[in-house]
Amino acid sequence: MKKLITLVLIAFAFIFSVQDVNAQQRPEEVAKLKVAELSQTLDLTGDQQRSLWRVMVKKESALAKAGESTQEIESTFDKEIKEILTPEQYQKYLTTIEK
Repeated sequence: MKKLITLVLIAFAFIFSVQDVNAQQRPEEVAKLKVAELSQTLDLTGDQQRSLWRVMVKKESALAKAGESTQEIESTFDKEIKEILTPEQYQKYLTTIEK
């Protein structure tokens, strides 16, 4: 009986630790996933992908540190995105993020 209880407790500890690891992805990983998704949608060039990745890493890092004051971060991010993308890509980006 003690072995069964110990086994169940270890299983629960393992499950919760795996969830905690997934919840705390690094900004670089989050940015990589978002850029890969946007690259297919917006048909980005290599230079645009690199620039967008840098901007997204900066945004994700700032959001992780900022907590609640995200308005300024979002507006800065939007300006930088507008500089990287063409007008057509930017319009498509806006429709993509609204979904």
